[in-house]
Amino acid sequence: MLADPDGLHRIWLRTAMPDRVLAYVITRDAAIDLRIAAMRRLDRRLAGERPMPVPAGFQPSAFQRHRLGLLLDILDAFDTRERGTITTYEVASRLIYRGMTIGHGDDWKTSSQRRRTQRLIEEAFALMEGDYLKLLNPDPAGATKVTRSK
Repeated sequence: MLADPDGLHRIWLRTAMPDRVLAYVITRDAAIDLRIAAMRRLDRRLAGERPMPVPAGFQPSAFQRHRLGLLLDILDAFDTRERGTITTYEVASRLIYRGMTIGHGDDWKTSSQRRRTQRLIEEAFALMEGDYLKLLNPDPAGATKVTRSK
């Protein structure tokens, strides 16, 4: 890692030979524009030029950071117990809808809050089971929403 005022550069040197010329290897995929921007940013840093800001799309947005944090909190809630012993209602009232006024029974079972909580729980477990890898390969539209793979 190489520090920079606007963010770290994470680089991989295959060989550390001081007498060799540095070459950049960039994967040609849906994120090529982002990869090229990161390479240019690193190249400026190595040349001693003024740092440039982190490219758009390089880091998750505030909403994405909040959502990923929420999904991790959901996984933590299940981490200390078996999945069947903590209820959807408990997850909702502790993590998603703090101060929720919907009671148990039919009101809760037919609520949109319950359905959203169930979707978030499924998404959290999908991330844990491997969908987190999709976060490393953003689609061209820049969306990082993870959906459960079956």
